Amino acid sequence: MKTLAIDTSTRQSSLALFQGSELVVSQWLDPTLPTTQAITPLLAQLVEEAGWKPTELQLVIVAQGPGSFTGLRIGVMTAKTIAYVSGATTVGVNTLRAIAHRCDDNVSRLHVVMDAQRKQFFHAAYDRNDAGSYVEVQPTQIVDDKEFLAALTPGESITGPGLKSKLSLVPEGVRVVDENEWSPTAEAVGRVGITDFLAGRFDDFWNLNPNYYRKSAAEEKLESEA
Repeated sequence: MKTLAIDTSTRQSSLALFQGSELVVSQWLDPTLPTTQAITPLLAQLVEEAGWKPTELQLVIVAQGPGSFTGLRIGVMTAKTIAYVSGATTVGVNTLRAIAHRCDDNVSRLHVVMDAQRKQFFHAAYDRNDAGSYVEVQPTQIVDDKEFLAALTPGESITGPGLKSKLSLVPEGVRVVDENEWSPTAEAVGRVGITDFLAGRFDDFWNLNPNYYRKSAAEEKLESEA
């Protein structure tokens, strides 16, 4: 099965192609260009290098959120456009789950955090099962960053790009995953999505939308003024 995976949830956006469960190619988008300008040329380049045609794609997997409002909209819209043209099946993947997938270490409780602005994190927690997969035990929610970090206990592990400016607040005894594994990637999004698809889970094309997990600042301002 020819699969495209898209991650535009952060500034480090990327694309990946898979043949079955095997990675064909993965590449970062040009960070000097707006995502809208960088994503289409890179997609065309990767598909051509693989010797494929866009219409041959059979599965399109996309990071659905949390993450950048603009980035998520671009990623999901790109996925839906390609799926519409090619007739591919679509799968949306939680960004925090994709980050958890990147942690290869044998940890029991893994916390994943992304910056939600306003001194808050997007947070979810996962336990690793006997098959080596991370199973969600605490769903994605918004938490106060300092209060959350202070409540962590020794023996737990934490990862995610939300740590970049808060690393000094992680309590002693809490294991911090290697910084190289903190960010989501299209490869990780693809591997999680392929697992879901093979298990029979996929998303209705027409109802695939970003999961922001919070209202935008503009929406909250309008509500407060109403």
